[in-house]
Amino acid sequence: MDDQDFIQRIQAKIERLTGRSVELSIDHQEANQLQVQLQREVPLVVLGSNISRYPGFARMCIEYAVASIRQQRPIDRLEFQLLLARN
Repeated sequence: MDDQDFIQRIQAKIERLTGRSVELSIDHQEANQLQVQLQREVPLVVLGSNISRYPGFARMCIEYAVASIRQQRPIDRLEFQLLLARN
């Protein structure tokens, strides 16, 4: 699977789990980027390019984006660690 297919699958998974359309952008400058902008009509999810290199990072980013979009707010670190521990 090439990178573009992988990125499309990530976007589709986030959309399926949240029930909302999202715009997905890959940051090639900051490889560890993880950001969700909720102030827009269509949430913007910005992920670092390391999602292609590290499957665990990609899964973590998906979980964070889904949790933030569902709750309509940024999730803090401790709360996200608890969420990951439950899954």
